[in-house]
Amino acid sequence: MQRSLDVFECGLLPYGKALEIQHQLHSEVREGQRFGAIMMLQHQPVLTLGKNADAGLVLTQSESLEAAGIEVFPTDRGGEVTAHEPGQLVVYPILPLQQLRLPPKRYVDRLLESVILTVQHFGIAAQSDPDYPGVWVGRDKICAIGIRVKERVSLHGIALNVVNDLNLFRLIVPCGIRERGVTSLQNLLGSTPDLSDVARIWLQKFSEVMDLSVKIQTVDKVMRNP
Repeated sequence: MQRSLDVFECGLLPYGKALEIQHQLHSEVREGQRFGAIMMLQHQPVLTLGKNADAGLVLTQSESLEAAGIEVFPTDRGGEVTAHEPGQLVVYPILPLQQLRLPPKRYVDRLLESVILTVQHFGIAAQSDPDYPGVWVGRDKICAIGIRVKERVSLHGIALNVVNDLNLFRLIVPCGIRERGVTSLQNLLGSTPDLSDVARIWLQKFSEVMDLSVKIQTVDKVMRNP
């Protein structure tokens, strides 16, 4: 099978719908129907919790969240609580890590590297931190990360703050880190980058870091049959 990743640009999706599509693609990769896949999308407002997350890190009552149209969704990824909203670039790489001979820790490092290179493309110095997950600009997080490896194939991924207004993060303790903040490309640049341009640059950097080719695929089939 050709070592090329099928890329699906899924637009704006509720979290649950995106999770269904992830699981479909995960099954296809696991069963050898495709080598690997990447979902690139935005989420409608949602707070997601990792499998061992502390629910107390959500600072707002569930009734208030529901009234505001904000979903709370427990997941099976690693990490604590984070927020997704329109204007944020969310990426779910679904990769056969065993075939790639890529241990989970090294895979996470490459994911982080792809984000750091993307942010650097815009003239901003970013870095990872061994004590805190994600990608940071100074003491502010610009990208959250949380993955799961199931049957040697990866799930979940990254959420890069691009043009989202960040207000949703005020409702939580992001990733359980109380002493640091969050930021976005828009805040740092003082201008509004195009989300599709950021997605294209990230995809290029990820392809280079992973040494894998990528191919944009029509999203119709996976959207119809999750």
